[in-house]
Amino acid sequence: MAELADVIRSGTTRGLDFVNLEELRKRTGISPDSVLKFAVAEMLCNALDKDSTEISVSVTVEGEFYVVTVADNGRKKLTLDDLRLILNFENKASNKRGILRVSRGYLGNALKCIFGYSYALAEAKGLPPLPVIVESGPCKFEIRLKPDLLKEVIETEIETIERADDGVTVFTVRFPKQENLNIKSLEDVIYATCIVNPTRQISYNILGKHGVHGCTENSKPTRQETSVLWYRQKEFETLFEDFRKATPDSQLKDFIALFRGFTAKRVIREILQELTVSNHDSAVNNGVQFFPTTALRAVPKNAVQNLYVLMKAKSKPIAKRSIPSVLTVVGKENFGKLCEQNNWARLKYAFKAATKLSCEQQFIFHDDDNCRDITHTEYPYLIEVAVFTRQNDGKGLKVYQCVNFMASMEDLFARIYNVDYHLGRVGLTSDHPVTVLVHFVCPVLKWLNYGKSGLDA
Repeated sequence: MAELADVIRSGTTRGLDFVNLEELRKRTGISPDSVLKFAVAEMLCNALDKDSTEISVSVTVEGEFYVVTVADNGRKKLTLDDLRLILNFENKASNKRGILRVSRGYLGNALKCIFGYSYALAEAKGLPPLPVIVESGPCKFEIRLKPDLLKEVIETEIETIERADDGVTVFTVRFPKQENLNIKSLEDVIYATCIVNPTRQISYNILGKHGVHGCTENSKPTRQETSVLWYRQKEFETLFEDFRKATPDSQLKDFIALFRGFTAKRVIREILQELTVSNHDSAVNNGVQFFPTTALRAVPKNAVQNLYVLMKAKSKPIAKRSIPSVLTVVGKENFGKLCEQNNWARLKYAFKAATKLSCEQQFIFHDDDNCRDITHTEYPYLIEVAVFTRQNDGKGLKVYQCVNFMASMEDLFARIYNVDYHLGRVGLTSDHPVTVLVHFVCPVLKWLNYGKSGLDA
């Protein structure tokens, strides 16, 4: 499993953006009255992105604050160094550190925004900001943000307390109470996430409302594959540079093996032999030779460009029939179990698997039909649609939109596909006791904001 240092990258200085309500709203696309839902969704998704099988979510009241707590039994434990990386407000954290793969999100900017909102909302209401609590392994960490208005930086104070390691990692964040809290929206975020993660057991307590969904039988993690074909040249070079900065002594063979089709030692040796030849032919870099054990810090920039070209030429697209297994699909069987558990009348299920092609010179192909233009990318995606007919429970039509095994904050597909319009065309109105779930899975996502409340077309 990758260390947390491997998923944090440096970037532009952000100053006090993370404790300013207006800047937080711009950054996340989330208004203060939706912060609780944002926090629940992101903290839940961070737990799901680990190898945890049992997760619990609670929202309780403590004085003038709501307390959001998410606990998971994942094996990955957080250390003091991990937390310092997460809480480095001067640099831009990136979930997955630029790696294109199916993922919900892992301890990136969203978590810093949650911590910042906790502080900023308390300040705005004249309440003393309360510490964020992280319990993991043998330690309990109490985290307090310390904005310095003169230096325009956010410093952090982390108190470490020993505790008995119970195998559970717990995040606890407090937010000032708000009027007219939509409890149902919190339940919907958790419930929709449970539907697309049926092999995880997720329990919740939302202000006294309890529920348990899913089970740990046949728990199957989301596939974590990436392909060179999904990257443009600049994206590949940026990814390589990020790895070089984080772990300069890492070896070339380990970086190359990240990509689909390049895990075999023989293939890696062939790639590096060709890279050495191209380096000699270019008569630059004094004829540097490349070996599997060559450190990333020793690789010249033009060699990175050549590496991309060589790997791209040898990469094979994912066959359409393989897309559901490579991206991981919830599947009709799991949706059928959900139908049985809830005693719903019937299930209709469909999915579509396809490949997205993007190329500025799309008509330039080589003999093997692989476009070698650096602007060309091709990546797989799939869409699952599950329709459940419920008993007449008075709740009417329920529509859930999910992406990469997480519930969306808003009408996620508004820019791509008008779900309500198409439901209306087939006669489904708000009064029908029907549950509709639309699930989009893709390794290359373009979010409109860190709050993941909007997806670019």
